[in-house]
Amino acid sequence: MRRLVAGTIAAVALAAAAATPVAARIPAPSLFGLNTGTFDPNYAHYVRDLPAARGLGARWVHFTGSLVKARRGRPDFSLLDSQVAGARRLRLGVLISLGGAPQACSIHPRPSDLSSCPPRSAHDLRAYAAYVRTIVRRYRGRVRYYESWVEPNHRSFWPTGPNAAEYAAVVRVQYRALHAADPAARLILGGMGGSDLPFLDAVLRALGGRRTFDLAGAHPYRFPPVAPDVPKGTNLAGGGSAQLDWKGELTAAEDRFAARGYGRPRMWLTEFGWPGSRRASGAYHLDYAQQAADLRAAYKLLRSDPALRFVQAAFWFNLRDYAPGYQNPDPEFFGHYGLLENGFARKPAATAFRQLARGA
Repeated sequence: MRRLVAGTIAAVALAAAAATPVAARIPAPSLFGLNTGTFDPNYAHYVRDLPAARGLGARWVHFTGSLVKARRGRPDFSLLDSQVAGARRLRLGVLISLGGAPQACSIHPRPSDLSSCPPRSAHDLRAYAAYVRTIVRRYRGRVRYYESWVEPNHRSFWPTGPNAAEYAAVVRVQYRALHAADPAARLILGGMGGSDLPFLDAVLRALGGRRTFDLAGAHPYRFPPVAPDVPKGTNLAGGGSAQLDWKGELTAAEDRFAARGYGRPRMWLTEFGWPGSRRASGAYHLDYAQQAADLRAAYKLLRSDPALRFVQAAFWFNLRDYAPGYQNPDPEFFGHYGLLENGFARKPAATAFRQLARGA
């Protein structure tokens, strides 16, 4: 899922508001996490996101490397600093997805969004290792879990074209650098967009069974959005396809780790969700009632199906709908994944999430 971040106004205001977080114990992993990256130029909206997530019962939030900006060729952590501080003050656990770094961007011209700037050369990988050590040391004691990358199987986050060998090289560098900076930190293999079993298998094959991550990651969206119990065509790692429901897609991904010598690692669904709008629109999005029904069905599986016990944490995408019409490349596609409307009105899915989270 393409992630769009708040505009410059939010970056400036939040940087100015950054403060030292209140010390708090990092909570246990939870199925009730939320992604809060909402593309919205309204600063008054943006600063309400973390309290709104907490109000819905979220235990964790997920931030991406796109919150790290490039300033004069150096990483500027001020926006991410403020978000981490705000989350920890609310006793929320924090997951950070790593992205690119200005010193290690081999793509020219350098993109403004460093999360889509993978290091590829030997020089860039060395520079990137230093960046990973910097960010992990910066949040040591406040952040323990890092996702390696966001959807490296999609060109939107690997603009030179998805490349399993290139991504595997990045993972190896990340793992060494992260554990050198904080032995207690944990690296989650980047979630593939959708159930891309062939790409996941190619990455694991390139990693060769060596220990280069601590946990599995997944972004198990379903395109077009169909209910968790509805089978849909899924490409298999060995070729061909099969009709799999959502549980089948998750277990098939977990099986790839076992097949490549990694056993059955705990899995984090760092993004997942179903869109919902007032009216359904074909393959684009569901109506509000169906979105809420699919959320309940997904959580029923995650909480009670023994075959999915390997799923340790989950983060619904997204807290709020993206702002309509504001630099949204495809409003019908990207604009409806929120539990809340853009102006914070609750959808039925928000009520369902809150009830489940508070009853957990």
